[in-house]
This record gives sequence, C-alpha cells and structure tokens, in this order.
Amino acid sequence: MINCLVVDLGAGSGRAMLGRFDGQKIDLSEVHRFSGMEMRLDDGPHWDLNRLLEEIKKGLQLALERCAKIDSIGVDSWGVDYALVDASGELQAAPHHYRHPRSQRGYDAFPTTPGEMFERTGSQVLPINTVYQLFSAGKEDPSVIATSQRVLMIADAVNYHLTGAVGGDLTLARTSGLLSLDGKWDRSICSSAGIPLGLLPPLTQPGTVLGRLREELQLELQLHNRIPVISVAAHDTASAVCGLPLRMQEAFLICGSWSIIGREVRQAITSEDARLSGFGNEGGIEGRQLFLRSLNGLHLLQKLRAHWSARVGQEISFAQMSDLATTAATRGMSASINPSDPAFFDPPDIVAALTRACPELAGCTNDDLGTLALAVYRGLIEDVAESLLALERQTNEPVARLRICGGGGQDALLCQMIANRTSRIVTVGPIEASAWGNIAMQLIGLGLIENLAAARIVIEKSADILNYYPQK
Repeated sequence: MINCLVVDLGAGSGRAMLGRFDGQKIDLSEVHRFSGMEMRLDDGPHWDLNRLLEEIKKGLQLALERCAKIDSIGVDSWGVDYALVDASGELQAAPHHYRHPRSQRGYDAFPTTPGEMFERTGSQVLPINTVYQLFSAGKEDPSVIATSQRVLMIADAVNYHLTGAVGGDLTLARTSGLLSLDGKWDRSICSSAGIPLGLLPPLTQPGTVLGRLREELQLELQLHNRIPVISVAAHDTASAVCGLPLRMQEAFLICGSWSIIGREVRQAITSEDARLSGFGNEGGIEGRQLFLRSLNGLHLLQKLRAHWSARVGQEISFAQMSDLATTAATRGMSASINPSDPAFFDPPDIVAALTRACPELAGCTNDDLGTLALAVYRGLIEDVAESLLALERQTNEPVARLRICGGGGQDALLCQMIANRTSRIVTVGPIEASAWGNIAMQLIGLGLIENLAAARIVIEKSADILNYYPQK
C-alpha cells in the first residue's frame, strides 16, 4: 500500500488528505480541514502564511496517526498570489490577497496593453495576475522587490518550506502573466514590470520530485524517513482537471470561489476574439493547454450565507440556503444578477450590493434569503451557459457533457439548473478533483502510474460519479 499526503489549498479553505493506492484503486480520505487563512490588515486583505504552514504540519501529523509511513507529499494551491523570500531565506509572513486593491492599481498603471499581454502570454489578462501585483508592489515600495531574493507562488512557497528547494511549477507560473507562450519567463514583460529575472524561480514540470522533507522537520515530527515532496500540477485548476476523467467532446466546470469553465486543447488559442470573450490558456500536463474562462462563483453565495448567518445570529447552511432558493423558484421569482458586475468583486455588504444591482430585489433586504440566493444562482448559471456556447465557438467543437467538480458539485439545485439551462448532461465527480489530480501526479512522479490517461482510468474506478440529465 502506497500512502500519499495530498495538501490541497483553495482560496476558501485548505485540506490535508490521505491517499492510499493498492495498485488498482485509490482511497482518498480527509484527515484535516482548515479555513480562516485570510486576514484583514489596515491596507486590505492578506494571507496568514505562518498559520497555513502550521495547519499543513498538523495535517501531516494526523496522517501519520493513520499509517506508519508516508511515501510522498504533493501540494496544490490557488494561483496568482505569491510570497517573497527575503535576503535571509525566510518567507514573507503575510502575502497579499489577490482581492487587495493594489491589484487593480497595478493593472491600471501597467505600460503594456492587455492585448499585447495576451499576445505574448496567451493567458487570461486579469487585474489579479501576479504581474500586476508585483508591478504595484515595486511602485509603491521599491525596497520590497530590491531586498527579496525569490518570488514563489503559494504552493511553491509551501514546497520551499518543506524542502528548502526552490522551484516554480509550470501550471502555477501560467497564472502569473509572466510566462510567454513558449513556456519561459518573458524578459520583456518582466522588464516592463520592473521584476529582475533572477527573482523568478527555475521552472519545474508536474510530476517532478522536487526534494525531500527538511531534516529539521523530520526530527521535529520524529519521522523515520525524509519524505519525497513531488511538484504536482500545483495550480489547483490544473490539478482538478487532472482529476476529472475527461473524454472527447467534454468540458469542465470547477465550482469554487471562482467558477472556471474550459476544456483541454493541444495548442493555445490566442485569437483576439478569444481574448475579448474573456478566455485564456493555462498550463496542463503532457503538452496539454487548458483553454478556459474565469467567472465569479460561489464566493457570492459564501458571502450571502455569512451575511445572513450573522444577521440572524445562527449558522445558515448551504443546504438550507439552497432549499430556500428552491422554494422561491416555486413562487415564480424571476430576479437575476450579473455576476460580472464590478460591484460583486468583493462587496463589503452583499445584500446591499444585490439590491442596488437588481431593483427587483429591493424588497428582499430583511426577510427573504431564498429570493436573494435564487437571483445569485440564476446569474451564475447564465454565466455558465453563455460561456459554454462561447467555448464551443472558440474551439470549433461541440460539448456533449459538462464535468463538474468543487464545492458547487455538492449543490443539487445548482447542478440540475445547469443541466436544464444548457441542455447538456452534467456529470459530477470526483468532488475533490484537485485532490484526486494531486495524488495522480504523485503516483506518476513515483513511477507507479504511467501517465495521465492511465491515472484517469484509476480515478474513474475509485471515485463517486453522479449524473444530472436535462429536464423540461
């Protein structure tokens, strides 16, 4: 039995999972889940990296209580955000959150146009991209860049903490806006951003054994071996796509804080129409590109749930909110929002934002969570339906099935509404696809599974899969 520790870090929560492989099937079980990594400082949102690292260590300890030996560790995380390594080799304790206002400031002031950026990188050009964050950081406090020796994306920073080895996973690097279409750091963009090339790490391919657990951690945890740490497809989107048993004429929808819709392609699509339609190319594995579009996602439902729970003084579950939305639908409520409205990027008061954006909701401020939630559901689903049609147009290939993973896959109302609205079969699972993709790449890195195609066969035999069919 091979035991792998999966560290899967989403922007909303993190989890440590124990994956066990017997040569035929994978058993994946959660050992530790944690949230609250976001913190608000005077200037805006940041990440508590020290706490994150402590939670990962706790996850490793709990996994070791279930099995005598861990054979490998793999870490995936959300993209665009980064931590700096200072001159003494220490990691920055409170990296900026992508929703920090400086991201937009950097985007607005950047000397290279979005069209030129897309032409050079093929990636989605978003204000939250690392390049704009770093540009803003250098402009607002030049000493920050001048006194740093490395910039590491979040999963890369965790790997550095675990091993002391410096590497930049290719799939995470694709989210930075600093990588050219040929898969190398773009000198011209780095120059425009004021980023020394030496600040960027050497790039690593998914499935690479990056290093072994530092001796200090081995002694602290009383381990008998220094566990190999494998650089998986470390962007959680790429990891999730690895974990989905995709076939021809299928697309994916990752329903997390963001909704990400797309499909695997062999060559990057870099037309101006693709850029103007909000699509971009991110890194897959084995030569694949992920042609995708990012949409506002469950972030809005999460904010609505938190707001309402605080208002009534008791926890409202997602299932309760979904039930209330279902009831509102039976009453013929027709309100819908546009999730792409800038007002919904990071609203301090979600109910006020909803009622301002949609006059039909004006009377729902105090007493109808179901109607507010339904308006959000409908807006999210319209975004998905429109994006699916655009995806077919851009790739010149129909989509017969939409594979869903992430937290939204547990919401039956959301999945059935998507099936109904798009007239496509919606296949859900595995829910924790990023964790399944993470362990798949660990097993490939260990030489126990040959390639992604073989890994997907194992995943399909091992995971729970559920279908939703369009209803009239």
